[in-house]
Amino acid sequence: MRIPRPRSLAGQLFAMQVVLVAVIVAGCAVFAYVSDRSQAEETARRQVFATATAVAKSPAVIEAARSDHPTGLLQPYTEALRKEAGVTFVTIMAPDGTRWTHPEAQEIGRTYLGHTGPALAGRTFDETYVGVLGRSVRVVAPVRDTGARGGRIIGLVSAGITIETISAQVRRQVAALFGMASGALALGGVGTYVINARLRRHTHGMNARELSRMHDYHEAALHAVREGLLMLDGRQHIALINDGGRELLGLGPDAVGRPVAEMDLPEPLTAALLAPGRASTRCT
Repeated sequence: MRIPRPRSLAGQLFAMQVVLVAVIVAGCAVFAYVSDRSQAEETARRQVFATATAVAKSPAVIEAARSDHPTGLLQPYTEALRKEAGVTFVTIMAPDGTRWTHPEAQEIGRTYLGHTGPALAGRTFDETYVGVLGRSVRVVAPVRDTGARGGRIIGLVSAGITIETISAQVRRQVAALFGMASGALALGGVGTYVINARLRRHTHGMNARELSRMHDYHEAALHAVREGLLMLDGRQHIALINDGGRELLGLGPDAVGRPVAEMDLPEPLTAALLAPGRASTRCT
């Protein structure tokens, strides 16, 4: 059985970089989802709070609550307001919880599902509760009779948005987010592939073990040569010098990287090294 050849160094780096980019993008996407969910619920809570308090203070609502037939006056109003405000329901009820309005007509006259105690005590409050339309974020506000001494409570207003509506909004945002995340991942993958293709050409497709072995062979062969060998880079700095070269020229271990023109070498040798087209020389 043929043993598979280890992946090249460029291939290993490519895989590592793709995984790293994927983890970062996925982490950002999860964080954005959790953050968007929290922000969506908070936005919904502020939206229904503004709707409920505005309805509770409306002179038309107060006047209708005083009348003998509030449903006929309030149902068309709350339905139009519900669609305009973008909330799931606006329910106006008697202090005992009997509904005067509801998005589903058959629920009118039935008892409101939810807490009303704080509103009956004169305080506007919010809660998350499971009602006829499902689990919702809702706000309940008292309707006060402004013409009576002490502002007697003559009704209650509840406005809410269902969790399903909030979730649908978050899902749309997350879908757009994942689209952008996928684009970022694809762009990062292409960039990583281009960089690693160049690295693969420079490393000739060898893996880390093969490169390490080649380096060991190179070092062993270099130091086994008795003649002095000295090589320069494109800036005329010493790029490589073996033990024989250091011994013949009296150079220390810090010679690599230093400009050859600034070193105290024999003038003929310096001239030969700095001559155009000369990148290396042998010292015998």
